[in-house]
Amino acid sequence: MNLLLADVRALAGLPRTAAGRRVLAASGGGLLLLGLLSWWFANALLDQPGLVVALHDASDGRSQAALFGHALTACPMVAAWLGLALAQRTLFEAPELPLWRLAPLPPWRPALQALLRAGFTATLWALAIAGPGIVAVLRRGPAPAWAYALTPLAVVAATLPTLAASLAAQLLIVRYLAGRWLRLLLVLFAAAGSIGFSTWLMLALFGKPQDHARDVLALAAADRPPPWSAGPAADLLAAAAGGRLDLRALRDVALWLLATVVGFRLVGRAHPAACERHLAAEPPAWRRRGGRWPAGLAANVLRKEFAQVAQQPGALVGFLVFAVLVFAMCQRRVLVAGVLASPSLPADVACFAALLAWWFLAVLLVLYAHMGRIAQWDGPQWTLWQCAPAAPGAILRGKMLAVMALLGWPLLLLAAAGGAVLAARADVVLAYAATALGGSGMALGVLTIVGTVPALVRHDGDGGSLQGGKGLVAALLLVVGMQVAALPALYAWHLLGEHVAVHGLTTAEAWRLAPPVVATAIAYGAVWLVVGWIVGSWNFARLLRPR
Repeated sequence: MNLLLADVRALAGLPRTAAGRRVLAASGGGLLLLGLLSWWFANALLDQPGLVVALHDASDGRSQAALFGHALTACPMVAAWLGLALAQRTLFEAPELPLWRLAPLPPWRPALQALLRAGFTATLWALAIAGPGIVAVLRRGPAPAWAYALTPLAVVAATLPTLAASLAAQLLIVRYLAGRWLRLLLVLFAAAGSIGFSTWLMLALFGKPQDHARDVLALAAADRPPPWSAGPAADLLAAAAGGRLDLRALRDVALWLLATVVGFRLVGRAHPAACERHLAAEPPAWRRRGGRWPAGLAANVLRKEFAQVAQQPGALVGFLVFAVLVFAMCQRRVLVAGVLASPSLPADVACFAALLAWWFLAVLLVLYAHMGRIAQWDGPQWTLWQCAPAAPGAILRGKMLAVMALLGWPLLLLAAAGGAVLAARADVVLAYAATALGGSGMALGVLTIVGTVPALVRHDGDGGSLQGGKGLVAALLLVVGMQVAALPALYAWHLLGEHVAVHGLTTAEAWRLAPPVVATAIAYGAVWLVVGWIVGSWNFARLLRPR
């Protein structure tokens, strides 16, 4: 109980500090926004004409159980995602883990504490996604007041078994099969789980209500069974919506939770040995010898950034997963279906415009992650930058070179997609690549300006980041800055559309316009790059000053 009380006191103490209040504001704001979207989706689903009658016919009057089961489907999805994403950090990299291992605790107690922490996080996410749907169904009842109190219990019962199974499986795998390649495999599974959950969440929140109504009908007709952990909870809520407490469903929920805790406690006895095996697999996957370091400071910073990427399996796997996402986006013709199907545009112009639109979207997806390389992720080296007798602009130039090189990955991916998906000619791909190179300079300039604002990025004396809840503000500023910087390109596209509507456009005319368009894009990107470096150097110097 002491470990549990310590975590409860830590949560209760968050509002007492400025950093804690920022964390609460950011986390609470994100979950509140997710809950509002879920509430809107649930009401849009329930307002489908004829849905209730069709559910009664398909389920012999158990329509509410089907609706609750559909809402609770989000719980095992959240549990599987967080189980893959948080397993390594909660089980093997918790800050208190060295103290727990030295304390006279039972061997299973740290693992159980990790499960409780992950379960708390998963429950908050599941309540934000599934809770509004459950409340919306209860309000249509109308249900008694005590039925709403069963919502957290039902969400926990539908979430915790899947989460415990995921953590237990990874704990046993690390205990008996730990190694460098297993860590790479687990990172790959975690990345795939994050991508799968993000895709499912987008389809669930922004999909058509008619499609989700068909899913509910299939669930009611038993054509598709509900998740194994959501069935008893759905029956409990369905009975409570009618003013009746289903003791059998309540017993099943209690037995599921008891079996989950007891089973994980037994598996948790392998946690100390798994920690030892995990630490033994800590060295990097490869080492490189020889070669003197270059003399220039910017070159050293560039090499440091590349070394950090190369020694992080998660980053390398993230590049591969991002490539899969980009090709999937191109296959579905996201954002550009109308442009590619336009009869008034030459095929080369349509392919060129489609590649640039995809490039802009792909860069927006990765730009915030790369912004952390400017200042936010340099906590361990921050005191070194403060003490080094070097110009802040030289340090920043090395970081900008690294980010510019990493921004070449989406550029190359879209160039490959142009040939594989659109069957674009080589000269069209080359024109796109040159234009996107200028766009990369524009993106890097915007990123450097936003990523060095002292009000958004600040480090404490121990090298930790004090960004807190300002990450959302930085992300919004980054997106708005990119859109503002791209306004000339949008205006040029608008003028081209008016010209095509009045005079038409031939392929020969388009190729005559290609050299000035590419040259203008490169010059525009260079201007943003220089402005970003000047403003970023000034901001970086302010960040390095003693506080």
